Amino acid sequence: MELNICDECKSEYYVHSSVMSGLCPECAHQLYGYPNCSHIFIDGRCTRCHWNGQTSTYMKRGKGGKEKERVIEN
Repeated sequence: MELNICDECKSEYYVHSSVMSGLCPECAHQLYGYPNCSHIFIDGRCTRCHWNGQTSTYMKRGKGGKEKERVIEN
């Protein structure tokens, strides 16, 4: 499967898994409201889109301007 690197969070992701060419499904969802992947993590990577759970500083701050913690369940 063809991989790309997200312009926002810098995680690798499968090209076919996102509607945006430069963003992983998670960032495309968080930034623009596109449908997200239903992530299933095994060994630190989503088995569906290959996202590794990373977020950018911008994404961590969210609307309130303070960093928020992101919890990823395995």
